[in-house]
Amino acid sequence: MLGNSSLSIFEILYRENYSKVYKTVYFYTRDKYISEEALQQAFIIAFKKIGSLVEKDKFSSWVTVIALNEAKHLLKKQSEIKVVPIDELNLIGKTENKFFAAEIKTDIDNVFKKLKPQEAEVLIYKYYADLTLEQISSIMNISIANVKVRLYRAKDSFKKIIGESSDCKQEGEQ
Repeated sequence: MLGNSSLSIFEILYRENYSKVYKTVYFYTRDKYISEEALQQAFIIAFKKIGSLVEKDKFSSWVTVIALNEAKHLLKKQSEIKVVPIDELNLIGKTENKFFAAEIKTDIDNVFKKLKPQEAEVLIYKYYADLTLEQISSIMNISIANVKVRLYRAKDSFKKIIGESSDCKQEGEQ
């Protein structure tokens, strides 16, 4: 059983990581309730297994992986993967030109809707959850080489979709 000081440390870790982990899981699920459930389960698992974490400075990545695995499990029950609209990421508040930010947000959301679920998943893990190739490999149960291939293809698809989108906009402006 953990003592009061361990509980206090875990409480600090919880507060420091909750928001980032929640946003990552929500970006993946696009469902508030599934995200909250996955997060709750992830922190319970992390609390119970904190002693097995070898590199304590990796807590954030570790709990994020747990939460994403929990979310995947919950989504399997619903049998569909969703991607959150980019407006949930507070992009507008971080950009001076709100019109430009809203347009970017819409474009990115549309691109993610057009990507294959595996492509969206690997991009979310790498660029939003900030996971390493090794962590992604472990989560997806594929080799690191396969992660690299999927990441390359996902980025390529993303670029092509963005290119098609910008070609359509340029034609519409003429």
